[in-house]
Amino acid sequence: MARLTLFALCLAATLAVVAPAAHADPAPVFGQWLTENRRGVIELVPCADKVCGNLVWMIEPMRHGAPAIDEYNPKSELRQRPLCGMPILGDFRETEPRHFEDGWIYDPDSGKTYHATMTLEENGTLKLRGYIGIPLFGESQHWTRADGSLGKC
Repeated sequence: MARLTLFALCLAATLAVVAPAAHADPAPVFGQWLTENRRGVIELVPCADKVCGNLVWMIEPMRHGAPAIDEYNPKSELRQRPLCGMPILGDFRETEPRHFEDGWIYDPDSGKTYHATMTLEENGTLKLRGYIGIPLFGESQHWTRADGSLGKC
C-alpha cells in the first residue's frame, strides 16, 4: 500500500510539472514580424488569453502627402483611420504548442478580413494562413522576425 501511495504521489508531481508544458507559453510568438512582401511589420501582443497584432511599421507610411489611411475599409466610418497602429490580426488562441487558430487577419490593401491560423515553424518563421470558409481554401504567408532596426511609424 505504501508503494502505491508513493507511486501516486510521484505521478501527481510529474503531471503537475508536465501538464503546463503541454500547453506551451505563446510568448515565443510575441514580438515584431516582417510580412512576406517586406512592406510592413506587425507586432504580436497578448490580448487577454489570445494573440493580437498591430501594424507598427510600413515601407510607405505616407500616401498623397498624408499618413496612409484605411481607405478600402468596407465601413465608411473607418476609412479615415491611419493604417499605422491599426489592428491587423486578432483573436488567435493557442490550440497546440506553437499553433494558433480561430483568428482573423485584415488586408488593408483590399479592405477584406479573413479567418486565419498561424503556426510558429521550427525554422523560426511564422506561417499565417488566411481563408474563407475552411483553411483548404486559403493562402499562406511566411513572416520573419523583424530585428527592430526599422523602427516604428
